[in-house]
Amino acid sequence: MPSIAECLEQQRLRPVFQPIGSLSTGEVLGYEALIRGPAGTPLESPLALFREAARAGCLVRLERLASRISIAAFMRARLPGKLFINYSADSIREIDASRHEVRAFLDSQGMPSTRIVVELTEQAPLGPLDTLASAIASIRSRGVQFALDDYGTGHANLGQWIALKPDYIKVAREVVDGAAESPFKLEALRALRRLATLSHTALIAEGIESEADLLACRDIGFDLAQGYLLARPTDEPPLTLSEASLRALRLRPIAVLPGEAVPEPPSAPCRARTG
Repeated sequence: MPSIAECLEQQRLRPVFQPIGSLSTGEVLGYEALIRGPAGTPLESPLALFREAARAGCLVRLERLASRISIAAFMRARLPGKLFINYSADSIREIDASRHEVRAFLDSQGMPSTRIVVELTEQAPLGPLDTLASAIASIRSRGVQFALDDYGTGHANLGQWIALKPDYIKVAREVVDGAAESPFKLEALRALRRLATLSHTALIAEGIESEADLLACRDIGFDLAQGYLLARPTDEPPLTLSEASLRALRLRPIAVLPGEAVPEPPSAPCRARTG
């Protein structure tokens, strides 16, 4: 098995991309970049890859390399819309500290910062929330948007939502999966939608695998969705959502749930862009 050091030195990383789609229009807003290690090895798994990088003390270096490889591949493929890139809190601080170098790299790739969404993951401790909030505010001042990943699990909580003011909240699969059959989950998702409306935050339902859950999230007022039903991660991602998901969105009108108004269509950061 190659070591994590060899993976980094030889740049043996492969990006794949998964579409994120609008539940009101069926269009692709953009893609999340997901990284894989050397094929056929234990480090091909992203979980194993990032766990080993954290153990070896090179998580920030791995994330920095992964993001550059992903941006270059995204631009070569001429994919439309936004690119969601995963970073730990320390990597976000490092991006801000090396802003001139980052800008030079983006310019070399022809990548506008307005097409990037920095997605905070939980691969490492957050550290001081005030310094993280300052770094995020600085990055956003240059046109980058910000997302909280896996909301509803781990450390992704309401305190972070309030302090970091994300443009997007990605609601974890554990919360979304089976929601169509769970009154408790439906009520939790309604509560999140009300908070998102107040904070002008777009909600992304993660891990969508069934038409029932897709339509439940759409009817509640979620802006966006991501998951195997819409498209699987691949190095040659589709430019449209799956026919199954589009058919479901077209054929069933938005249901007005008890006590709910008809959801408003999502506003601008939630529409697909071609850059």
